[in-house]
Amino acid sequence: MTRISFASLIIAVCGFTGASAQSDLYKTLKQKFPDDPAVFVERSEVLTIQLKDDSLQVFTDVSEDILHLKEQSEAYASGRVYGSHFNQVKDIKAKTLIWDKSRYKEMSVSDFKKNSDRDAGIFYDDSYYYSFNYPSVSNGNRTQLEYRSFQKDVKFIPGFIFSTYLPQGKTSYTIKTSPQVDLFYEVLNDATGLIKFRKFEKGGFKYYEWTATNLPSRRSEDSSPSIRYYVPHVITYVKSYETKKGKVNVLSNLDDLYHWYYSFVDGLDKDAPSPELKGVVEKIKSQSKNETEIVRNVFYWVQENIQYIAFEEGMRGLIPHNGTYVCEKRYGDCKDMASLIVSMLNIAGVKSYRTWIGTRDLPYKYSQVPTPLVDNHMIATYIAADGQYYYLDATSDHTPFGLPSSMIQGKEALIGLDKDHYVVKTVPEIPKERNLMTDSIAIKLDGNQIVGKGASALTGYAKVFGGYELDRAEKDDVKRYVTRLIGKGSNKFYLDDFKVANENDRDKPTRINYTFRIGDYFQKIGDELYINLNLNKDYYNAFINTALRQTPKENDYRYESLEYSELTIPDGYVVEYLPPGAKQDGDLLGFETRYEKKDGKIVFSKKLYINYLLMQTNQFDKWNEAVKSLSEAYKESLILKKK
Repeated sequence: MTRISFASLIIAVCGFTGASAQSDLYKTLKQKFPDDPAVFVERSEVLTIQLKDDSLQVFTDVSEDILHLKEQSEAYASGRVYGSHFNQVKDIKAKTLIWDKSRYKEMSVSDFKKNSDRDAGIFYDDSYYYSFNYPSVSNGNRTQLEYRSFQKDVKFIPGFIFSTYLPQGKTSYTIKTSPQVDLFYEVLNDATGLIKFRKFEKGGFKYYEWTATNLPSRRSEDSSPSIRYYVPHVITYVKSYETKKGKVNVLSNLDDLYHWYYSFVDGLDKDAPSPELKGVVEKIKSQSKNETEIVRNVFYWVQENIQYIAFEEGMRGLIPHNGTYVCEKRYGDCKDMASLIVSMLNIAGVKSYRTWIGTRDLPYKYSQVPTPLVDNHMIATYIAADGQYYYLDATSDHTPFGLPSSMIQGKEALIGLDKDHYVVKTVPEIPKERNLMTDSIAIKLDGNQIVGKGASALTGYAKVFGGYELDRAEKDDVKRYVTRLIGKGSNKFYLDDFKVANENDRDKPTRINYTFRIGDYFQKIGDELYINLNLNKDYYNAFINTALRQTPKENDYRYESLEYSELTIPDGYVVEYLPPGAKQDGDLLGFETRYEKKDGKIVFSKKLYINYLLMQTNQFDKWNEAVKSLSEAYKESLILKKK
């Protein structure tokens, strides 16, 4: 058979010109993606931004064409099309093309069911989806989908992500605009130039077109950040457009975004607070010695008394309630909790500010993308007299005053000072030394087991995350969590008794005192005992397979772990071999171990730290070097010998 191009195959088969083209397309895609159950023959979106009657009409036409390459592709027999208040879905058409000897037969989908798309973490969500099933999905058949979605506000253009759960033969994203529209666009995460771009004019419209071919499927990998951190995608927004009355700014700069945001909170504090809210604030103020203490106590009151419940209901997803309403209801989302903090501090005579911010799920900055793509969260900000910024996120109810929630570390905060003024500040990334877990144990040999007692302490984010675990655990599960936290030695570790203190006091370390035993941990050979004092072997052989892993690794927070162990030397034994210490000062992972004989005991200490929030793929080799050194250090054993 004459060899023909892949693009030609797509054109031929889409036109149903015969069995030869279908056969060649199937063979080409099967050879290109042998391990995938199906492939997008073509996937496209066309975003139209059209000026009508001095306003913008915005809609997207979506088209998908999937060729099934294996009999086990039933997982792709069901389809979903998502919509929301801001994104109304219309005109859904779906069908299966069933290959029958030399041609396709169409079988259309007729039953589309509208469902509420309730996220488990959201109390009320106005998003929805249409669900349907493709008939006769099997090897060699194709499923096709088309629909149009109308965007109610041009500010919410989501852009386009090229990577998907299936490989793609051809992918395209096109923006079609009226010539009066001033458009910003940028391709991110495409260092190798996979995405091809062209700009042209046709029929009185401007066209911006991005295309790619033969894109592999996106593989799920543990601890990966949001895909927007690493997959090729287009971000775009309308800066302004011209009308007969003049220029209309949409998102020409950050000023436009801020003034739009501020319109949602302007006037929230104009009404007098309720007697209940005033009473709460007056009591807090009377119990506080200074302004900073007032802020701390207001923050803690909101954490303890307002139930976080997420709402996503049209503009309600952007507009908070006032403080009186939230105080009365005793629940609210992030915007409501931030609004309540600001209202309470305002009553107390303390200035604070509502603040828009994105969590670490979003990789963008306000200076780069002044659109709603940047943020998905709201907090309050207090600026102390000494210039220190306090980022108050009451949705994180275990986070102590002075520590931002872990999910906003390193993110830009848009702090609304007043109607016309704002400031952008970067939330600090908390250093590893402030997130500390210490563990001190005294152990001795008893028969064929090790018995001991220990004390652990958690501070910073180590305490915060531990607090969430303890909160969520049922009574019987607390012991299991504590065992996971302090377990050591082997799977024969047994926690005999424990006591947890200060877990609900945000300003004090959580402390755990415990007794334990570990069966069959040490070896006895002749008159020698071999004991490995590295009872905690965190990250042992935790190598990253650089040949396979394609995505960065994300970490909740930087931290340090300090361990101290005292082993009582058994009567009748002397130290035959004391392992040397080891040290590695890695950029991402580091450690230091020390051994010392002292007063009839062997004292072992270890410091371990993890020092990254996002590890890029070009840092994997450094990580593996540090893991290799750590794993070697873990192999060292103490040798005791009978006198």
